[in-house]
Amino acid sequence: MANTITYDTLFESVLQERLARPTNWKEICDVTYSDSQVIRSSYISTTGGWAAVGTVTRGDGETATDITETSETLTISTGRFVSVFVDWADLYQSPWTKPAEAFKRGGQRLNEFTETDVLDDHASWRNLGGSGGAWTDNTATTLAVSASNVDDLIRLVRQVIRAQNGQDIAAENGIFHVWDPASFNFLEA
Repeated sequence: MANTITYDTLFESVLQERLARPTNWKEICDVTYSDSQVIRSSYISTTGGWAAVGTVTRGDGETATDITETSETLTISTGRFVSVFVDWADLYQSPWTKPAEAFKRGGQRLNEFTETDVLDDHASWRNLGGSGGAWTDNTATTLAVSASNVDDLIRLVRQVIRAQNGQDIAAENGIFHVWDPASFNFLEA
């Protein structure tokens, strides 16, 4: 005779609760949760005739500009897991380790992995670095943040956004910086 055991599915709600907590990568990325393998999205191109503003002379007709929509697909073909061997007797007899704690930590580890993965993609981002001790745009040379130059860095970030016509998007979505703890101290000061 085979027994069928049904365990409480506490891990689902606890894991989802932990994954739903705010993290840096969710704030700076366009995050889509899906139960479908292929995610389709589209956006209106900002190049070509759509980006131009035409002139009009009184009495002349207007020529409308076509909108170019770009379609993209993302196929989810890999995943990540955090597995833990659970001896139910040990787990329930332990006064310290409870199932909810293990599943919370699993969610935390998945969030940490994703954030590291997102930040490792920095090669496709724009570099603000240093040249001659001053912050410069599009320079990969590292310049240490200090109390005397942190304000220059913030001004340069805003200048680059304006120069690239990103002020409307920045006003709508905000601006993000990823700081190490020592540099963040200068920003707070």
